[in-house]
Amino acid sequence: MDSYLSTSIDLSKVNILIAVFFCLCWLVIAKPLRLYYQSSIRFSAANGFFALSLVLGAQQYAFADANLWVVADLTLLITLVMYNLALRHLLVLPSDPGVIRWLILGAASLAILHILGVVSANYTSLTLLLMALFMLITTAWMKYRALATAFNNGIGAILSISDMSLVLIVAIKSVMWMVDQREDVIAIPLSSKNSPTLMWVYILLIIFINVTAVGTTVSRLIIRMKHLAEHDQLTGLLNRRAFEVKLYDYFALYQRYNMPFSIVMLDIDHFKKINDRYGHASGDEAIVNTARIFKSSVRQTDIVARFGGEEFIILLPGQNATDALEVANKIGHAIRTTAWREDTPPLTVSAGCADVTMVNSQDKLLTLADDALYQAKRNGRDQCVIAAPVKPMAAQA
Repeated sequence: MDSYLSTSIDLSKVNILIAVFFCLCWLVIAKPLRLYYQSSIRFSAANGFFALSLVLGAQQYAFADANLWVVADLTLLITLVMYNLALRHLLVLPSDPGVIRWLILGAASLAILHILGVVSANYTSLTLLLMALFMLITTAWMKYRALATAFNNGIGAILSISDMSLVLIVAIKSVMWMVDQREDVIAIPLSSKNSPTLMWVYILLIIFINVTAVGTTVSRLIIRMKHLAEHDQLTGLLNRRAFEVKLYDYFALYQRYNMPFSIVMLDIDHFKKINDRYGHASGDEAIVNTARIFKSSVRQTDIVARFGGEEFIILLPGQNATDALEVANKIGHAIRTTAWREDTPPLTVSAGCADVTMVNSQDKLLTLADDALYQAKRNGRDQCVIAAPVKPMAAQA
């Protein structure tokens, strides 16, 4: 196989150029584009350290110095640590600085002991290799679980193939070292004197790892943009556009499977007076506090959205208008009895309730709930009103 894949090009230098190329690409993503800055900087650093470890490893046959090998392996371990930290930040995973700190401290101490002649080259290289294997296994498993949770098991497995392959290769190298105890078996072969087949594998792995990292970054960006497009920036609730999409879906389910639902439209009473008296910052505080009470007063399956300004709307799957009235009264009581700011009177809300059985379109359902809301305001505010059902067209005729 090696004879077919052998080439006049020094494959170790190709690896170095690819690592430097991706190092610069991640810098472009981090600096001018400002996309996931912390993650991109760490991915760039990982590729930079990897290129350095390749350069150091390529010199091992020109300079038969065991210290150079140890430094190359230590640099490679730092590469894996930076890659792990980049993935943690990108995938919004909790960091584990204690383990990484002790790993780097242990590796650096071991390298110093080797340079001082206290520890042999074989023992140092094998220990660094096992540390690299531990970091690779940790990173690969972490990446798979995060991607499987964000997408599905299949995508998580596909995007983690390169990491798993690297784990397998380093595991095999560990076994070879423990069996042969040879000093020329290093953590990752970095010189063109190694098998061309293996060198091509490394080239493909470097490319695939970086490409999947870029793909993960782009997918996270798309998810983030989608979240921003669908959610209100102040409260974190769904916005009107996203709610109307949900309403359309539930109306389609009602038409096809007769699955009932109701909506409650709510409005903070005398909100303009709050802005005029306390300022717009306090008005925002009132809105955030109200949104938090709305969210905590309903079921997880219920959908709460900010419909606009001081107006909110709640969709209650499986509930009729009478059930919605009970929910609205519960929310009204919670708002009325919860102080949103010290030395200020409590807020109150007016609400209008309607269910899907009262109308024949989602637009009419919204209109019906809105009419009921304004009826509650005309009745004196701080109350809930059930909408009057729309008469069938035949009866109107």
